[in-house]
Amino acid sequence: MNTLEQRHQNALKALRWVHQFGWLRATELGTLMWPQHTSQQVLGSRLAKSLIERQLVIERRLPEGAGRALVLAAAGVRLLAEIDIDAVSGKDIGKELGEHWIPAFTWRHDLAAHGVLAALYRNGYEVFPEHQIRRESGRLVKVPDGLVKKGSAVFWLEVETARKTGPEMRKLAEAVCAVADRTAHDVMGLKSNAPMVAYYADATDERGHLLDHRARVTRAVQTAATKPTVMWAACLRRGAGIGKMKFEMEVLTSDEALRVLRVMNVGGWRPIDDYEVESSWANYGNWRAELWDDDVHGWSWTVIDGRTNLEKASGNTGHSLSDAKLAAAGCIAGLSQKVTA
Repeated sequence: MNTLEQRHQNALKALRWVHQFGWLRATELGTLMWPQHTSQQVLGSRLAKSLIERQLVIERRLPEGAGRALVLAAAGVRLLAEIDIDAVSGKDIGKELGEHWIPAFTWRHDLAAHGVLAALYRNGYEVFPEHQIRRESGRLVKVPDGLVKKGSAVFWLEVETARKTGPEMRKLAEAVCAVADRTAHDVMGLKSNAPMVAYYADATDERGHLLDHRARVTRAVQTAATKPTVMWAACLRRGAGIGKMKFEMEVLTSDEALRVLRVMNVGGWRPIDDYEVESSWANYGNWRAELWDDDVHGWSWTVIDGRTNLEKASGNTGHSLSDAKLAAAGCIAGLSQKVTA
């Protein structure tokens, strides 16, 4: 491939990224274009300059010295049309007041989400930004800040950048629990099977006090009757974007599950009659939890509705009796809420 052809292919690839995200800074564009290159920021700046000079993108100045956003220009839209991509100009993103451009009020959050998705792409994930999801999926009850995929894992991404109000935090907690319970709606034909929450580890509020997004999300999720496994992505800032990112999986035990377990513990656990393996059962109202140590699957559990004597749910938790008890308690907590709803 000669230099001219390489330049053309780089332009097409860059314009596709801008189309998918709506707008991008040169920093994130460089990461997406050359995820493993040590000079990705320099290359991104050179590419952005070339696209601007060729009038394929429009340059917009972000507030607060956050850099410059690139949106598609009419010429960029026409170039994408040559490879059958139906794009639209980004000239209507935000609004112009004289010589000044005013981005959407969500621009800080969008910038953080773009940085997180670019960093995840650098770490080998396939990424689908919110702008692309809204365009391709139509109206959804809840739209994630992005989807990220690696192998069979499909993560529903939520990016926390500001202190949420009570109703908004409850919506986030409900989305996290729905994804963990496999009840979240499909997005772009993908079924999310795990929630990922990205946040600034060094975030502060308007008074300069440390803002612990992880603790706030944890407290919100713990009010729900579920036991979700959450992938945390703790981010450190680099300028206006994302620097280092640290991942950690955590199982969040719900307050309601712990309350149900305490009641069953008070009532007592007893061996199941006629079971040759180690086993235990306990009641919570009309619900009965039965646990046994399966030779193949380890500690397994089932929840039975005492009114009908029908099994309502079952599962296994490996080698821990305490985990099996907690899993059964979480299931009962959820079933009890459905009955009373």
